[in-house]
Amino acid sequence: MQIQNTGGWSRIQDQDKAAKSLNQTNKDLSKILQRLSTAVRINQASDDAAGLSISQQMESQIRGFKMAEQNVTDAASALQIADGAGSEVSSMVQRQRELALQSSSGTLTDLQRQDLNVEYQQLTAEIDRIGNASQFNTQSVSNGQGLASGNAQIQVGPNSGDQIKLSKTDFSAASLGIAATSIANQASSQAAVTKLDTALETLNNQRSAIGSETNRFESTHNNLSVAEINTQAAQSVLADQDMAAGLMELTRQKLLLETGTQAFSRFNEISANHLFGLIQ
Repeated sequence: MQIQNTGGWSRIQDQDKAAKSLNQTNKDLSKILQRLSTAVRINQASDDAAGLSISQQMESQIRGFKMAEQNVTDAASALQIADGAGSEVSSMVQRQRELALQSSSGTLTDLQRQDLNVEYQQLTAEIDRIGNASQFNTQSVSNGQGLASGNAQIQVGPNSGDQIKLSKTDFSAASLGIAATSIANQASSQAAVTKLDTALETLNNQRSAIGSETNRFESTHNNLSVAEINTQAAQSVLADQDMAAGLMELTRQKLLLETGTQAFSRFNEISANHLFGLIQ
């Protein structure tokens, strides 16, 4: 008995190809729907392995920029507290100088100078109290300790080593050289004037350093903001889905799915008729 070639094997191959094509179209359609729903082009490593790695590195930088901005803001706040303390101390030292000049005059008696000295010593004690009480996050900012020690490092960037050291700030009476001064008599009053002038110079130098650091931190903050925005833009270009292109691809995949479904249905119909013919 001779077996005729009916083309059945060819139809089976075509049907298998149609099924695989339809399955791939379904996968591609699911992928583009996921991208459009999340607005992200890279949802898993298989979407773009190299792109995912770069995107994650950028994400680390972006988050680092944000945290550095917070660090800079905190440091600037600490410096503002220190400068506020410096302003008060400066006013008190100026008042002490006035008292010292008054006590230096020969028109006063020693008893009157002792009365002036009471206020003078109270101001000295208050200078030390302000220096010790001025804190940021429980850390001192104006007595040569904590953030004012000269060793405090502020992380101002997303990478290791991006740091700025705060300068030493000490508004204590001992640091200013006026802790042991007195205006109880005319000679000590005149000596106090000289030391108070030196104290004011030291105080002004430290406040100038605070002002310079505050300005530096402001510039650093602005730079971090720009860097963050630019990095976010670069990451967006790399990882975000182009919605217009995505919608075009969605339309194309839907058309392919519709066409593939019809073709597969037709193959099934042809195969069923062929099988029925063989049976007859």
